[in-house]
Amino acid sequence: MPLRSAPVTKHHKKDRFTAVFFVPLCALTMCFWTACTQPTDQTVPYQDAQTEWREGDIVFRRGTGLESHVVTTRSAAVYSHVGLLHYDSLNSEWQVVHAVPAEDEPEYLKAEPVSVFFSHERAEKGAWLRVDCSDSVAQAAVQYALGKVAQHVLFDNDYLLEDTTQIYCTELVWRAYLTQSIDVSGAQRQTVPTLFSKEGEAIFPNDIEKSATTLFINHLN
Repeated sequence: MPLRSAPVTKHHKKDRFTAVFFVPLCALTMCFWTACTQPTDQTVPYQDAQTEWREGDIVFRRGTGLESHVVTTRSAAVYSHVGLLHYDSLNSEWQVVHAVPAEDEPEYLKAEPVSVFFSHERAEKGAWLRVDCSDSVAQAAVQYALGKVAQHVLFDNDYLLEDTTQIYCTELVWRAYLTQSIDVSGAQRQTVPTLFSKEGEAIFPNDIEKSATTLFINHLN
């Protein structure tokens, strides 16, 4: 079983992301570069945790690509991406509802099997987190996110919280719980270059991880 801790696209868009975050870190060694671009041999061992999951729990992953490593390095975080758990009773499987760029065109929000979310091509590390709330509140949060999937909402490459027509990954989780009067970001924002977001700030995965609303987080490897 996982260990429990104490409470706690478009090519020009990708080029902009890399320019903003990678250039300041260009002194990284070639060894680090190799580690960033090589996937792990195994999927994140999420299977044993599934019996304890509930609708609306939050899952994190650290991606295998360079961009994910730059995000985690810049924010001093372990994880670079986040989504919400939903049990698909029709197919008898857990899914992750999330917003992600550069995997599909157009970049719609999606609900995909957890085995894909945590596949070795996409994840090096993983975790699941429970918000300190009732089961019904957590379920209502993920239903909000599923509604955005049904509406074919696009990923927000400009990372603007004030723009509700498009949504980025941490924003989706934040907004889902905010509909239930819970701010899972703890009102925390991290400063980013205005080239990345005109607002000059964004919610990062570790803002959610470290929020006072976190009941517990289990690291899956």
